[in-house]
Amino acid sequence: MLTEWGRRNLKVVFDPIARVLVALHITPNVVTFLGLLGNLIVAYLITTDRLLAAGLLYIIAAGSDAIDGTLARLLGVRNRFGAFWDSTLDRLGEAIVIASLGYGLARQGDTNGVLIAFAALVTSYLVSYTRARAEGLGLTTKVGIGTRVERFIIMVIGLLLERPVVALALIALMAGVTVIQRITDIWLQTRKE
Repeated sequence: MLTEWGRRNLKVVFDPIARVLVALHITPNVVTFLGLLGNLIVAYLITTDRLLAAGLLYIIAAGSDAIDGTLARLLGVRNRFGAFWDSTLDRLGEAIVIASLGYGLARQGDTNGVLIAFAALVTSYLVSYTRARAEGLGLTTKVGIGTRVERFIIMVIGLLLERPVVALALIALMAGVTVIQRITDIWLQTRKE
């Protein structure tokens, strides 16, 4: 998965940033919150038809997710609230960006685009839900071709190329496949019960 590749290969980028944040006494939870604020600005840029600027800022806003995790590791901070806060704000930030695209498409009268945005939102949430529900049952599933990192990359490219509907359709498709992959994975883990 791209998530693991990114953790290994982008460490040289994220570690120095995290060290500066340590020196400034900024906590991982604050970084997570700043990422959400960044996503709100991305949404504003989208609703004002500045997709290129939104794509550039989205790289930074969503990148805060990698930085808050790196910062937590450097500080040796591991707590359940931090994990909960991070996951919750990550989902909210992604939803805000997708909803802003849906709003923009609705303003343009693009009903099909709105439906695609809705599908992307629902399937993206289901990717997270299937993993969380499995963990609630004491199981683990991280399989899938449309995890958060892949969805982020598609969204950035879609914004930078000013092709949001194409990006949303790819996100909905890949996230939908991921949900099916995770359901199958959990079924295989539990079928002997």
